[in-house]
Amino acid sequence: MITLLRRSKLLVPVYTSLIPRSHGLIRTHRRTICVNDVNYCRNDRKVSCFSSAGQSRHSIRARSFQNVNGVYTAEGKSSSELRLYNTMTKQKEVFRAKVDGKVGMYVCGVTAYDLSHIGHARAYVSFDVLYRYLRHLGYEVDYVRNFTDVDDKIIARANELDEDPISLSRHFCEEFHEDMVHLCCLPPSVEPRVSDHMPQIIAMIKQILDNGCAYRIDGDVYFSVDKYPEYGRLSGRKLEDNRAGERVTIDTRKKNPADFALWKSAKEGGPSGRVHGVLEDLDGI
Repeated sequence: MITLLRRSKLLVPVYTSLIPRSHGLIRTHRRTICVNDVNYCRNDRKVSCFSSAGQSRHSIRARSFQNVNGVYTAEGKSSSELRLYNTMTKQKEVFRAKVDGKVGMYVCGVTAYDLSHIGHARAYVSFDVLYRYLRHLGYEVDYVRNFTDVDDKIIARANELDEDPISLSRHFCEEFHEDMVHLCCLPPSVEPRVSDHMPQIIAMIKQILDNGCAYRIDGDVYFSVDKYPEYGRLSGRKLEDNRAGERVTIDTRKKNPADFALWKSAKEGGPSGRVHGVLEDLDGI
């Protein structure tokens, strides 16, 4: 359970009031607006927005809305137009599906070694709103959100608690699901877990090695950023501007400090049984 949700009830009403419902209500200065009411919003009505902590208050002006074929849209906007910020081009663009009527949406899930925090809540509520709106526009959405249930942090926490790493991560995956229910987030289409997809992960890493874009060090496998000239284009950062050792300890074995691990070999105190057996498969390639 998200810690803040246990201690404060402010967060839930603030978020769930924004989630589309059959008769969702938005409070605006003693007046109530029904989301599905034809009289959705009048010109320049002042709407108050409150932070989850209840300390800051901002006012915005709501534009006129109209009912276009049963879909509420701002004046002058197409009912089917969605504009999203493109990280690659650094600007808002009209969303165009690669396949007509279908959208694939991949969202990186949690590393299940501890309880979720407010940052997780913000991220998954945001993507839940996008997921709902894409469906509202009539798209068939394949929403994938993974669980990282094999990781150094999970192994370290399991060793501290003298528990099995997979059992520990399974517990925190269940806690995460409970948090999503409290936040009224819809479940994704698929929730793959690392522990269930080891053969596919191994096959992908083998392909990267065969392409010459990765290298082995003492059983570990690292991606070589120097082999991919486009690396850093999405973030807009240059490799020479990055400072090694800020987030993780510098590994002097790596060819470039920016190289990152694709695979870490089984270590003493690591996972055992089925997962450990799969980990050993990569050592012989």
